[in-house]
Amino acid sequence: MFETHVDTLYLWVGLGTVSVAVLGVVVGLPTTAPPDATATAATIDEVTTSPPGSVAHRRLAAAEWAFDGREINLRNDGGTATARLIRAAVPARTDRLQAVVNGERPKAVYDSPEAFSQEVRKARNTDTTWRPAPERLTVRHVAWGGTDVAIVG
Repeated sequence: MFETHVDTLYLWVGLGTVSVAVLGVVVGLPTTAPPDATATAATIDEVTTSPPGSVAHRRLAAAEWAFDGREINLRNDGGTATARLIRAAVPARTDRLQAVVNGERPKAVYDSPEAFSQEVRKARNTDTTWRPAPERLTVRHVAWGGTDVAIVG
């Protein structure tokens, strides 16, 4: 009398609803892991605490990044990750700072140590909006004319 028949309509509707819900959960799962901001921050920290002339490279598995000199934020389809630095660094927001990160001597790029120092100060105070992330992050520790800084680009 209280027996459930498999061919009843409500059972098939319920089974279909559960199947669609499970499919929605599976499709909504991220296909990649979030980027590793902690390892990226460790790479930056390694250079900032090393002597001038130190350089490090790190591959970024992120679509976008935001860097304010004290904290790095990485974002991709898998999520967002944030890590704080031990010592402050300077983001290479200008072409000249990027040239220094890429290996040019500050003396070849800037007219004077004061101009270099001024651009470093200005780069520290720029906005921290999300930008497309480079495939490879380069960190270079540079000292010239009283300015001792790690530049990240």
